[in-house]
Amino acid sequence: MNLKKSNRWIFLGLFVLNITLLRAQDAHFLSVDDLFKQGVENSLKLKSDKINETIATQEINVAKTGMLPDIFVDLADGYLGKVTVFTDGLTKPVHPYMPNWSQNYVVELAQPIYMGGKIKRNIEKAALQKELVQLTSHKDMAEVKLALMSKYLELFRLYKQKDVMNHNIEDARQRLHDIQGMKKQGMITENDLIRSELLLNNLNLMLREVEDNIRINSQQLDVALGLNEDWILTPDQELLEQKLTLALVETYIEQSYQQLPELQLTKSEIKLAEKKKEITFAEYLPSIFLQAGNSLVRPITNISPVEDMFLNGWSVMLKLSYKLSNLYKNPNKVSISKQAIAFQQVQKEQEEQNIRTNIKSVYIKHQEALDKIDVLTLSVKQANENYRIVYNKYKNSMAIMTDLLDASGVKLDAEMQLTTAKSNVVFTYYQLLRMSGNL
Repeated sequence: MNLKKSNRWIFLGLFVLNITLLRAQDAHFLSVDDLFKQGVENSLKLKSDKINETIATQEINVAKTGMLPDIFVDLADGYLGKVTVFTDGLTKPVHPYMPNWSQNYVVELAQPIYMGGKIKRNIEKAALQKELVQLTSHKDMAEVKLALMSKYLELFRLYKQKDVMNHNIEDARQRLHDIQGMKKQGMITENDLIRSELLLNNLNLMLREVEDNIRINSQQLDVALGLNEDWILTPDQELLEQKLTLALVETYIEQSYQQLPELQLTKSEIKLAEKKKEITFAEYLPSIFLQAGNSLVRPITNISPVEDMFLNGWSVMLKLSYKLSNLYKNPNKVSISKQAIAFQQVQKEQEEQNIRTNIKSVYIKHQEALDKIDVLTLSVKQANENYRIVYNKYKNSMAIMTDLLDASGVKLDAEMQLTTAKSNVVFTYYQLLRMSGNL
């Protein structure tokens, strides 16, 4: 018996130490607004999306440079060897005069005049690619917010579990105190006392596990939000009690069709595929350039005898270029581009189907969670009343310890289920906001 008392005091000491350590850490209140604000600002995924947006903007500027002229500068200096001229077949060589040094300086300009629309369409293609990057960023932001809300509600649920556990521990302590008095009066056996002590110990262990999970969950959120990792976060205790206004399921579906990033992505992918097809068709058209050049050459070799002097000349011309091989190479590219458009259209239809089914599923789950709250609220009242009745019967020797422990377990389970149901109502509500493009 002394050993059991010693173990009991050791366990109680460890439990109190754990509570002290938990309270010693810095506590920090975290609202939903701060959760989203800090989460978005510190998300590495969103930071990488921001970089991709900058790159996409630069890609548009690169595409626009296609309208600018190409300018070439060639500078050549060299040594000219002895020239041999054969006056009779490969016989009677002579060596006419040739200066030893050569200079050749050329500046050329090529300005696109007409490229079959390729430059314009490449700029539009780059703009569509930027649009895809921005939509991806919006999608990732919504996913980050929903993931943060899931973690936030898990933290909230843990705090509610802690409240439930503390309440049940207080009941267990009071019950143990009463049972100890009944044991002294010889009304119950030692076995009932031991089972009551075991139940209290188990509740304390469960509380320890909940508080450890609070620390773990807080640390994970601290990292995600860029906060002090030693902070123990406390969520808004009014969150589960707020009145959530639910729209009709068709309203969520309609909003999703208009603004959900995933669906907007499929629409932009169709536009991009169509733009690529236009670029492919542009390959059938000729290209026209305005070319201009200026050269300074020494020596002058196109006269005889060669003159060791500088020759300066310039030119301006229109150049038309047409790639005949496109007539037999392009048809396959055109066919591929058409199939790409058809593929993206199917993807869009599939996304619309997924939207309808997913929103309806979550909507049903939200209604289910609301119904569960009504049922479980009543269950908690009934469980508490049942526990009170059984406990009174037990004190009057009209019920056994097993009945009392069963009543206590039912009461604890009902309270836990009610907390979970309330969390599910909030989470499914935010899921509907996410799926309708409102998060």
